[in-house]
Amino acid sequence: MVDTAVRLTEDDARAIVAQATLAPSIHNTQPWRWRFDADGLHLFADPERLLHVADPEGRQLLVSCGAALTFARLAARSRGLLPVVALGPLDDGAPPSADVPLATIAVADRRPPAPAEAELAAAMSNRHTDRRPFLTGERGRLGADDLAALRRAAEAESAWVRFVESADARVETSVLLSRADWQEAHDPAYTEELRHWSRTSPQARDGIPREAVVGGAATRQSEFVLRDFDVVGGLEPAGAAGSSEPAVERPGMEQPAVERLAVERPTVVAIGTDSDRPTDRLLAGGATGRVLLTATARGLAASPLGQVLDVSAIRELMRSATGGIGHVQMLLRLGRPDPDQPPLAATPRRPVEEILDIA
Repeated sequence: MVDTAVRLTEDDARAIVAQATLAPSIHNTQPWRWRFDADGLHLFADPERLLHVADPEGRQLLVSCGAALTFARLAARSRGLLPVVALGPLDDGAPPSADVPLATIAVADRRPPAPAEAELAAAMSNRHTDRRPFLTGERGRLGADDLAALRRAAEAESAWVRFVESADARVETSVLLSRADWQEAHDPAYTEELRHWSRTSPQARDGIPREAVVGGAATRQSEFVLRDFDVVGGLEPAGAAGSSEPAVERPGMEQPAVERLAVERPTVVAIGTDSDRPTDRLLAGGATGRVLLTATARGLAASPLGQVLDVSAIRELMRSATGGIGHVQMLLRLGRPDPDQPPLAATPRRPVEEILDIA
């Protein structure tokens, strides 16, 4: 039972929401709102930020909000607060509503954060979606301790993890990703929606910033197709980490053999739930957030492989690649970043005043 003598303050609420805004969201739409009152801090969906083409059911909207909820809980712990979270009520047959809270955070007690909680909270400001090439070969391989930590992170948020490891599963996943990517890339409505959320202005507060977009794959070999966000055009292709550039042919000179680019073979992580209710999608978002923070704290990089989840029929086919049990809610590509690459800039975020209402 929550101790009513321990309450969130307005300062607590503002600080928690400021950190929760750092959560990942589909196309950086940041589809959430918060309200603070005497009962605690309430999380709401923002249906106006729904991607009607890529996410018509609001599935990824709920996953995004679930990630923000986990970030908020960890932010509360970093302030020495012990949060209690009540989910819903969520309607299984209705899209997310702007009027019904997805969750409410209250405070049960004051208690210093555990070192692991403090580490995850500190990782929030360093976590970025990294679509650049990872290291290849042995240098890029994740260790058994990395995989175990990622699994524990998902299970701590009531979700499960499947690593796409066998050759058959990786081929199947690669084919499904390519099929979904082709289908979306050839949909004019999808392209227009992606263009709507692409940002070129440094003053942007949401959407996909130009700095986060990686150029085409002309000089990059990857086992899994990556979503092409370069709908504006003009970017240089991304080079392959840990590999040589192709030799440049010069007339009148004997040409050396062209060295093949090393193929990126990232660790692919499927995060899922046993059922597929709105609550499950929220929980899967929380697991995604915690997995990404765990990866960041361990010096790993990650980006989503979301195309395969956008198309409902293809999403169902992902079941066989992950053991045929439950529902895949998120697919992530993980690896070790190239140390020669510059650090990524922070992606834009809406200010707290825009998303937090004080009752």
